[in-house]
Amino acid sequence: MKRLLSITTALTAASLLFIGCEGNQDTKLHSFDQLAGKKIVVQKGTMFETIIKEQYPTYSVKTVPTFFGIYKTLVSGEAEYGLDEDVSASLILAGGLSIDTSFTNLPPVPMGAIFNKNNTELKQQFDEFLTELEQSGQLAEIRTKWFNCITPSSQPVPKALSTEGTPIKAAIEADFPPFNLKNGKDVSGLDVELLTMFANRIGRPVQFIIMPFDELIPAVEQGKADMSISGISETEERKQHVTFSKPYNQTHMLIVSLKKEH
Repeated sequence: MKRLLSITTALTAASLLFIGCEGNQDTKLHSFDQLAGKKIVVQKGTMFETIIKEQYPTYSVKTVPTFFGIYKTLVSGEAEYGLDEDVSASLILAGGLSIDTSFTNLPPVPMGAIFNKNNTELKQQFDEFLTELEQSGQLAEIRTKWFNCITPSSQPVPKALSTEGTPIKAAIEADFPPFNLKNGKDVSGLDVELLTMFANRIGRPVQFIIMPFDELIPAVEQGKADMSISGISETEERKQHVTFSKPYNQTHMLIVSLKKEH
């Protein structure tokens, strides 16, 4: 059985893939500026799509509905480079696909739950919940548990305790492990565990509404969902539409490509 890799170990392994590759600087790109003339793939609705479309409108970009699609597109040869985040790229690396990864020269981005701008009470309750988890060390433990697991679907599905009262309507992608994923008829992942713990804390049930990633923010903004916790990185553009909780994780932006044999 494959050894479980931590995020640090996986990313270290990814950087070691560069050693011994002589004369191949294309696998060490650290800036989006260096992707000019390259075929690129990004997930639809992500900050990567926004950055590329707004700042590099002449680039050749293919969009796919899920982060798995990034790697399928690389394998098919339809793109040379993909843009992804450190946690999901590490899962792909640990899962056995031979990829090169390089950190971009951009700072890490906070990741939080999102709320309708009018729903200040629920956001405040969630922020208080995250503060308690942080101070007790539980938040770090939960992140480590999910980030260290190469098969997130093997983790027990978090269960809500409350069945009475108005449910929290939570929009979720359910296709971005280890943050969120389908597990049989249920949803699971780090995001689901945090939200379930929060719902149990305030004594409310949870109703998960599964939808594509690019529909999450509109759903919350339009009031179709009370909130979403689905691996959403905080950006200035997104903050114009929804309110972010305090961060529960930080994500680093990577340029990924298939490992080339030498």
